[in-house]
Amino acid sequence: MRKIRGEKDQCEGDMGIGTMIIFIAMVLVAAVAASLLISTAGSLNQQAQETGRLAEQEVSSGFQVIEVYGIDCASGSGPSSPGTPDNDIDDLYLKLRLNAGSPPIDMDNVIIEVTGDSFEASLSLSVSSADSTHYKVEEPDGTIGVIRDPEGHYDSDSDNSDETTDQHIVSQGTVILVHLDVESIEGTGLDPQDTVHIKIIPKHGSPTYEEINVPECLTGNYIPLS
Repeated sequence: MRKIRGEKDQCEGDMGIGTMIIFIAMVLVAAVAASLLISTAGSLNQQAQETGRLAEQEVSSGFQVIEVYGIDCASGSGPSSPGTPDNDIDDLYLKLRLNAGSPPIDMDNVIIEVTGDSFEASLSLSVSSADSTHYKVEEPDGTIGVIRDPEGHYDSDSDNSDETTDQHIVSQGTVILVHLDVESIEGTGLDPQDTVHIKIIPKHGSPTYEEINVPECLTGNYIPLS
């Protein structure tokens, strides 16, 4: 009788140890699983924040067109002294600022596409002159520069001798005047009732679209187009 009871007690003890081992193993597995879930949740949260930041940047980044006007001139040096009218628009000027909430934009990375009935051009920034492949950011008198730059991020140095130091950054509060030489782009200039589509494409963010309709009658040098 004693022998049977001793074997029974030993069996129950072995079962208790086995149950404890299984319980400890389950606790360890649960701890590892919880750690993985926390790590995954943290990673997903970071990805969600980054995705949200990029989405917000894509929506807010870009330009707002303040004003568009054309210059009708046979010769001249900018909108301040355009010369004699010849009944077509030879130069377009777009006054731009950043969208509300947009981060600063480097104009060296901005492409402007100009499309008409019989021509299409993709323009990059030039610090010297506007032509068939370049646009220029300048002041109303035709010199290199910006209309307003409260933070002083736009380098108005026109020699472009050192690409590593020249910066053409448009920040909040900055107003720039973009010059498009449509006579060089199109060949003869824009005639009355012509239509031109302009797309301003930053490196990041949404493009800005502007449709320009030349009026039927051109009177004077300065032609408001927006």
